[in-house]
Amino acid sequence: MKNKDQLNQIMEYIENNEDLQDYLSGECDFDIEEHEQLIDDLEFLLECGESNYKLEPFACNGSGGVYALLDGEMVGLINSEGEAGIVAKNIRDFFSIIIHCCYLEDFGKFNWLDSFSEFTEHYQKCEDDFLKDFSEEFELENDSQKIYQMFRNGVMTQPKLLITATSDEYEDYQQIFEL
Repeated sequence: MKNKDQLNQIMEYIENNEDLQDYLSGECDFDIEEHEQLIDDLEFLLECGESNYKLEPFACNGSGGVYALLDGEMVGLINSEGEAGIVAKNIRDFFSIIIHCCYLEDFGKFNWLDSFSEFTEHYQKCEDDFLKDFSEEFELENDSQKIYQMFRNGVMTQPKLLITATSDEYEDYQQIFEL
């Protein structure tokens, strides 16, 4: 199944599951918005900047950041603090990561991807039925070691997601995740 098709199916599933929406919003800082609003948010973030990937926004976070497909494949996060980074190599990996890692930016801020032991201290086991159902429906990964590797592999993808300033009045975005 193509990445965009899988994304559309997952987003429709989320939109029809209030418990999952609440969990993703409250625990993971992942919110669904109208497509036009997401486009506006991304354009605002990229004012006087350009990306080395084609960006297709599909969700946002509560602080003005945007989750986007990169060249229709990988998933990146562009936040409102001047940081950007690749989270996952594909949609399935992204949702496997986010439902277990929750607030993803903390993994960059506190270097929780530096070691598996550090990662497991912040890993959330999915025990709620709605999360188990979601995971089963889309064959998401639940093994902490595999999710750790997925997350690290996404973050270490080259070329990194770069947002480069196109005006001297702005600065290039920094990386959210550094290993």
